[in-house]
Amino acid sequence: MSKYVIPSKIFLEMGGWRQPLLMVDRINDYKYGENGYVKVVKHVTYNDPYLLGHFPNDPIMPGVIISEIFGQASEYFSFLTDICDIYRKCFNEELTSLHDIHARINSAEMLDIIRTRRSQVRGVLAAQNIKFKDIAYPGDSIEVVSKLAFSDANGFHHYSVTANVGKRIISHGTIINFRETQ
Repeated sequence: MSKYVIPSKIFLEMGGWRQPLLMVDRINDYKYGENGYVKVVKHVTYNDPYLLGHFPNDPIMPGVIISEIFGQASEYFSFLTDICDIYRKCFNEELTSLHDIHARINSAEMLDIIRTRRSQVRGVLAAQNIKFKDIAYPGDSIEVVSKLAFSDANGFHHYSVTANVGKRIISHGTIINFRETQ
């Protein structure tokens, strides 16, 4: 687990989601650049509203919710990359990790970058090619890793994604998010 926790108020400002659709509980790691990635965690709890009707006598995490975790993690990756790019352009300083972002997260300049960029960007889950290999149950913590595979000229970003519960891979594949900038 990362010791660089982004304050919850700022974390919520970075994403376009609110409860009950906020599917990322924590960003554990981020690396900027060509081989960049984001690692996020979603804790599956017994009282999650989508578990109440999904196999009520044997509750499991719905695959569609895992896909939503993939989509949100991937958008966080792109958003963090955006703010690192903007910060470098404004201050001629490169931010390459969650540690670097954490060190500046409470500055007025970084908060302004985050709020401005959030108001400019809209991203939606456009497509998916996901394989499910195992199940997540209430009490499990799902760790998702998302890496940008490529972007096309039409605003579609293709991400390679994997979900683990402990060492077990429960799902992997490709998520495609559409992002537009106003």
